[in-house]
Amino acid sequence: MTVNIYDNANEMANVLKQTQEYTAWQKAFDDIQNNEEAKNLFGKFQEVQVAVQKMMQVQQQPNPEQEKEWDIIAAEVQKNELITALLTAEQALNKLLTELNDIITKPVADAYAQLRK
Repeated sequence: MTVNIYDNANEMANVLKQTQEYTAWQKAFDDIQNNEEAKNLFGKFQEVQVAVQKMMQVQQQPNPEQEKEWDIIAAEVQKNELITALLTAEQALNKLLTELNDIITKPVADAYAQLRK
């Protein structure tokens, strides 16, 4: 019997869309897409995240001007209920995805655990 694991993965993706975590995330995402102010602010926030990640990868420190700009954007994000709702929903969705990943990779983790015995 041949198993097509990709069929199972595609089915899992469809089931994921039915979960409370995903539907809450999708609603929060759609709410931002439908609000021009929140959408623009979230875009700026994502740009800051990418810039910070790039700097961390090359072990650079932001200059004071960058830090000030980033702090302003972070403060605006924290005040925006639509964005904070999305970030909260994203955190719950990521928790679920991590749990699923742990289940899927359990056979590999168990095999490595056997090596340590």
